[in-house]
Amino acid sequence: MLVPLLVGTLTIFVNMLVQVFAVVVLIRFFANRRRNKVELRGLFEDTWMLAFCLVVLFAGNVFQFTIWASLFIYLGEFQDFTTAFYHSTVNFASLGYGDIVMSEQWRLLGALEAANGVLMFGLTAGTLFSIMQNMVQQHHTTH
Repeated sequence: MLVPLLVGTLTIFVNMLVQVFAVVVLIRFFANRRRNKVELRGLFEDTWMLAFCLVVLFAGNVFQFTIWASLFIYLGEFQDFTTAFYHSTVNFASLGYGDIVMSEQWRLLGALEAANGVLMFGLTAGTLFSIMQNMVQQHHTTH
């Protein structure tokens, strides 16, 4: 149990760095806009800005699915990347359907990936909430 726990913890740490990087990209993007006094002007721009943020954050999540799937392939848990990626995505978003399971030796990784997903989706939701709050505040000060 110790080896899967260490491998999973290291993978979670790497994934945290990935998602934090995506968040920092957005923070810097918005900080530069504010520093340059670029204001959101309308519904269309607000929509595209929020969509851009969602794409950046979701790209971070997809990259994390890929890291887990690659680990599963490396460990010999799956023969093809498509199955590993599907399994990873389902675990990351919940705790899986149970239609595909890993060996007893590595099954702890599924639970760790699910915990990782909860943390990263929480960070994603918190970031989106902060961005939307900033957009509302900006509209209140300009209107």
